[in-house]
Amino acid sequence: MTQYISLEKYNTYRIRSFAKNVYFPNSEEEIVNIAKNHNQLFFLGNGSNVILSKEYYGDEIAFVVLCKNFNKFKISGNRLSVESGALLQDLALATYEVGLSGIETFYDVPASVGGALIMNAGAYGDEIYTFVKSVKVLDIKSCQIKEYQKAEIDYGYRYSMFKGDENICILSAEFEFEKKPKAEIKAKLDDIYSRRLANLPQKPTAGSVFKRPQANVPVGVMVEELGLKGKIIGDAQISPKHGGIIVNNGHATGADIIRLIDYIKAQILEHYNINLHEEQIVV
Repeated sequence: MTQYISLEKYNTYRIRSFAKNVYFPNSEEEIVNIAKNHNQLFFLGNGSNVILSKEYYGDEIAFVVLCKNFNKFKISGNRLSVESGALLQDLALATYEVGLSGIETFYDVPASVGGALIMNAGAYGDEIYTFVKSVKVLDIKSCQIKEYQKAEIDYGYRYSMFKGDENICILSAEFEFEKKPKAEIKAKLDDIYSRRLANLPQKPTAGSVFKRPQANVPVGVMVEELGLKGKIIGDAQISPKHGGIIVNNGHATGADIIRLIDYIKAQILEHYNINLHEEQIVV
């Protein structure tokens, strides 16, 4: 199986999956050429919202990893132009250094820009689209590139019009931030970091598993009320720190994580009559 490439470093659950076709493009042109040569593509930013369900992926799919080489960005005035593979954590630090505020909220979100824009990532009451000016995407079927202005983009809670559209790849985006004193931005970064240490697990995870239900009761609260925190299936575990998060204790498979998700959904439905919906994407 030497021709298979490990995807473990490219998903934050650190699931040990392997794929025959994996690409690490440097440019838009390379991404377009990859799209022309494969019928089924999956784009990985940092893999922070992804569950790899199989141990081996053959010719049925090609993975395009963006976080390794397609991650360049440029700050000009209060604007940021950025490729979709750049990580939010890196951008939070870079904008802090020049006194720009807006993305520091996402300092503890281990997502790439592309992944964050697809799902309209949110943290501490803020959303990624707040500071977006435009988003450039590739239509995989036609291999045409289009730039959308913010007013043209439909988005909402944990949703954008790009989510679930397998024919779209986000290539880049432009943001416009606010100037603020660096000390004020630093205080927010420190606060976010301390909250993460206090409240979130340090084991491999992809963060919140489920969308907040319409009943507006946090999933973590219901899981805790049912005494499910710490529940283990295979090597996947409901975090003892946070009931809305699943962690990999070391050797969890995608199947372990999916079985634990199904168990949680069944328990919540039985005891609260609430249907939960996953935020995370199963490949």
